[in-house]
Amino acid sequence: MTGPRPGTGSAPTKRGLFCGKAGYYARYRRPYPPGVFDTLISRSGIVPPARILDLGCGTGNMAIPLAERGFLVHAVDPEPEMLAEGHRRASAMHLEEISWHSGSDGTLTSLGLPRFRLCTMGLSFHWMDRPAVLATLDSLIEPGGGIACISRNDSFFTHLGNSWGGAVGDVLREMLGDAWDYSGRLARGKEDRHEEIFMASPFPVIEEYVFPVQEELTVDEIIGLQLSTSYAAPELLAGRNAEFRDRLTRRLLDREPSGRFTDESVVRLLLASREGA
Repeated sequence: MTGPRPGTGSAPTKRGLFCGKAGYYARYRRPYPPGVFDTLISRSGIVPPARILDLGCGTGNMAIPLAERGFLVHAVDPEPEMLAEGHRRASAMHLEEISWHSGSDGTLTSLGLPRFRLCTMGLSFHWMDRPAVLATLDSLIEPGGGIACISRNDSFFTHLGNSWGGAVGDVLREMLGDAWDYSGRLARGKEDRHEEIFMASPFPVIEEYVFPVQEELTVDEIIGLQLSTSYAAPELLAGRNAEFRDRLTRRLLDREPSGRFTDESVVRLLLASREGA
């Protein structure tokens, strides 16, 4: 396993979105259900030790389970702290199958990467220039290979109908006003669905799989999850994490004195391949 390697640069709009988030991300971002990986492997037909590119790898929530299953993973992310935390986690598990690279969707061709059987993107595709990166991946993915894209509707604004989502939204708006949408994604309005982007790309053949997830979350887990996100950005909270935690704790306990919330979310797996693959 190799540690983080410096790339030749990364898109400035991506650097900093998750600065200071790696510890929260590793601890509070929930793992994907094992069935996601079972389906990904069986439906894409990949066999260890095939090479996989994990683009936008974060702290390794995709890369590490794939390496545990015997695949050779090249993990790419623009945030150095995320790469360092992912490398630390993998080293603690004695995984030697992951190479970590500093870079982004805009620097892939400069990283000296090999060709891959599969590219995975877990909760990262929406940050990218999606048509451009799919055109680049066409030159990096072997014939017969494809792309696996995972999304999960577990952010607070997809949970406004339950008590914890509403509490988070109230506190963010109290503290940050409209500036909480640090990434600008919501301000830009509705974007094309991933499926539409794939259908206009070199990988237009799509399979979709849905995995319902029901979990119980504590107050600490809800708060930690928020502090791992781009919208609770350190540039905006600027030393107010303790205030954010105190305010949100009170709001959550007002709504549910037990401090335990049943959470239902959905993990979606899109598999995309070339025509005739």
